[in-house]
Amino acid sequence: MVLFKRAAQSVLRDRVFTHLRFVSIASVGLLIGLLYHGIGNDGNKVFNNTGCLFFSLLFLMFTSLMPTVLTFPMEKLVFIREHLNNWYSLKSYYLAKTMADVPFQILLPVIYCSIVYFMTDQPSEGLRYTQFLSITILTCLVAQSIGLLIGTVAPSLPTAVYVAPVTGIPVLLFSGFFVNFDTIPKYMQWLTYVSYARYSWEGTVCAIYGNKRGPLECKNKRCIFTNSEDVLSAMDVEENALYLEGAKIYFDGFVLFLFFVALRLAAYWVLRYKVKSYR
Repeated sequence: MVLFKRAAQSVLRDRVFTHLRFVSIASVGLLIGLLYHGIGNDGNKVFNNTGCLFFSLLFLMFTSLMPTVLTFPMEKLVFIREHLNNWYSLKSYYLAKTMADVPFQILLPVIYCSIVYFMTDQPSEGLRYTQFLSITILTCLVAQSIGLLIGTVAPSLPTAVYVAPVTGIPVLLFSGFFVNFDTIPKYMQWLTYVSYARYSWEGTVCAIYGNKRGPLECKNKRCIFTNSEDVLSAMDVEENALYLEGAKIYFDGFVLFLFFVALRLAAYWVLRYKVKSYR
């Protein structure tokens, strides 16, 4: 608890950065809301709407990834000195430091998603909003975990800052938004299963267009999409995972949670190995 309070105070003490995070989230949310205003139920603007959804995931992913990359490189010398003096254990430090930023990874997506979801006229259903918000929060937590892992592995701060955005490129390429699964060469299709962005994207699409949403509005005589099932088919998203109706989004959320746990454990073991090398 002492370490957690110290970590939380160090985050809140940097008021400029803390205020900047909230201001940037709200500002970009308003910008996206104005840019894509009222298109969520328009059958002729489905591709614009899916672009809005994917950009939201992309934006939240990088705003969660980049700040945590600097966590361990900036405090490495202080942590090593205090730990080797037997002031506290590695487990206590790691748990306190990683949990101090979790409230931001929950609160910031709530602010952004609340603005974008209702301004873009997505379905006014509590369950869909909760599912959409849950997928975005899990995505932020996974991205935060990747940032922690990169920060522990990278030998220097410039290396960590460079590697972090580069690692996001293949993750996004195999998310399913840019290239459908059938288009990917067979010897590369396995990469889609290790891309957490794929499960984030599928979960988001299922939350908005799945679960028997029904017909879409057609303001023009010719409508590109008349019902939500056509949208899922066009996005190459199979909603009925494990042969259960509407289970796909819960499966995607479970996989994202497994990514979160595995990456946190991996970062801990890497940090533990590095600490032993200093002894």
